[in-house]
Amino acid sequence: MKANTLIISIGNMDDDFTDVIDTWESGKAASPLNQLTFESMSGFLSYLTPKRWELVTVLRKQGHQSIKKLSEILKRDYKNTHTDVKAMQEIGLIAKDTNDLVYVPWDNIETHLRLAA
Repeated sequence: MKANTLIISIGNMDDDFTDVIDTWESGKAASPLNQLTFESMSGFLSYLTPKRWELVTVLRKQGHQSIKKLSEILKRDYKNTHTDVKAMQEIGLIAKDTNDLVYVPWDNIETHLRLAA
């Protein structure tokens, strides 16, 4: 079974579009890629705060949870937990199942940092 991996890239988003165009023009089959790109390290760090990362890692370990239960596990205010869950859902780090429970759909998350040339 292949691990479900999200790749988070930090750097120039134009490079990602160039990779897609190059693959398409080459006629080669592209492998499915789950990717999230931030333009800068500061943008990444302002979005994926330590509290949000804790939420993601705890949710991955605990499995599918209601936001209320997740806030209890984290010992955090429900409103703040809800806000963070919504933000992580918007970028695809967290998903919601058919029972309205939230979960992390990834087995692995890789971070790639692009250095300026």
